Amino acid sequence: MTSRVVDFYCHDGTDSHGRSVLDMIAMTDRELESHHDIIQWMFPLHETSSVNPDCPLVDEHSAHVLRENIDAQQRMHEMITRFGRFLGFELDEEGQFVPDPSLAANRDAWHSPMNHNHLRITRAIRSMRLFGFESEARAFYDAVSQSAIQSQCATERTLAYWKQALEDPVFAPIG
Repeated sequence: MTSRVVDFYCHDGTDSHGRSVLDMIAMTDRELESHHDIIQWMFPLHETSSVNPDCPLVDEHSAHVLRENIDAQQRMHEMITRFGRFLGFELDEEGQFVPDPSLAANRDAWHSPMNHNHLRITRAIRSMRLFGFESEARAFYDAVSQSAIQSQCATERTLAYWKQALEDPVFAPIG
């Protein structure tokens, strides 16, 4: 029996609303902003979500499968790229997230104190690592941290959560 997260990322699994990985990648920025129950599917973790208790969980076995499965790796790479664009960044050929001038409005959308996307960023960083995307997690962290510091939108506590998601063992609790 496969886990829900493996089914979702490696096969044709869907969330409880019938949305697949590809459906989520294809969502508009407005849809990504307004659907608060998808981030837990886009970037699954090892911890239960109080916001979406129906989300899949990543355990050590499923993390191994997700790191080894080419479909899961490709889909997560597309998810990372899409979420980066949602936040106003392009993933360049060197694997760095760079601000895209055409996406400045996307960056502005999360450049406010206590923005719910700050929590999404924490989740995305840790989930990337669970899938084995360590360098992408570091590049993403560097880009969002620098952007948040420049805009002064994130508290020291938020920046600390992002750093913890990047540096602590992947199965350690966040927070």
